[in-house]
Amino acid sequence: MLTGALAAGVLAASTVGPHPPRLGPERTGDPALAARTLDALGGPQGHRSVAVAWVEDGAVTTAGLGTTGRGGGPVDADTPFETGSVAKVLTGALLADAVDRGEVRLDEPMGALVPGTALAGSGTATLAEVASHRSGLPRLDPSPLATGRAALAGLTAGTPYSGDADAVLAAAGRAGAPGGAEPVYSNLAFAALGDALAVRAGTTYEQLLAERLTGPLGMTATTVAEDPSEVPAGAARPVAGNGREQDPWTAPGWAPAGVGTHSTATDLGALAAALLDGTAPGASALDPVAPSEGGRQSGLAWTTDPADPGRGLPPVTWHDGGTGGTRTYVGLDREGGRAVVLLATGTEGVEAAGEALLAGAAGGRP
Repeated sequence: MLTGALAAGVLAASTVGPHPPRLGPERTGDPALAARTLDALGGPQGHRSVAVAWVEDGAVTTAGLGTTGRGGGPVDADTPFETGSVAKVLTGALLADAVDRGEVRLDEPMGALVPGTALAGSGTATLAEVASHRSGLPRLDPSPLATGRAALAGLTAGTPYSGDADAVLAAAGRAGAPGGAEPVYSNLAFAALGDALAVRAGTTYEQLLAERLTGPLGMTATTVAEDPSEVPAGAARPVAGNGREQDPWTAPGWAPAGVGTHSTATDLGALAAALLDGTAPGASALDPVAPSEGGRQSGLAWTTDPADPGRGLPPVTWHDGGTGGTRTYVGLDREGGRAVVLLATGTEGVEAAGEALLAGAAGGRP
């Protein structure tokens, strides 16, 4: 238990700090895209670093706004950011690709991929159910130790995750993945899914990602940091809403859910372009496999929203993400052949900005 003095110190550290993040005047890449992005964000407040990729008719345009951190250089399309849960779409693509290769089936129990583990007995949810958040697994490891770590991380700006692939599979096995459940968003499910796919392939998740997805697409800047020493040089530094810099999130077993994964606007723009034209490995992950609430459809990691004429939005297939101080979004207008990638440091979401950019393009605005 925190002592009174320690608790007061932690509270002061979490509420008093540098000024809230705000984009500086630095701009790189396409000036028009930078201006559109700033307008979609509603101004410079709330973020310190933003990188954007716009995909249309197979061409990728990029821009950067702000700096990588206090004393850091300007952001550009090749600045690495923590992806957060946007990396789940990488895991979804690996699953779809494994199906295409005949290695797994979507109606196969996840536990069948990891014989000899606790998950082999409790993981009766199918791969399709796991990848569409219907596995029955909770959002996080429910053990007291993991719960305590997450609570402490919220106070100390540290990472709430720990453990390798074996630890994640064990946690999922203890929690149980019975399937047949109502949709409940689960980081534990996606971490276990990616780790199980790697076990089936006889490799690690990081190697599987490089061999089957990022390597073939030339996404050389998309990496997994297993500890803070492996965070890419020049990465945008995560920052909280009060301006306090946050520790990077790293935990190798949780990489398939987006912990420790870094990417750039260049790389994710290339992925979005390849998904739109169907040349990306596992592109079928975009296709719905189950209905969700509000008329939404769930693919393998991806969510597809129905058209919203009142907001000028076509159907959008998307995923977002967040860490202790980073917010991310990838949205695809598959009918219009457009996509947007937004990577930002700060704790204000960028989903609305991504939708505004897609709606503006769909409405014919430049």
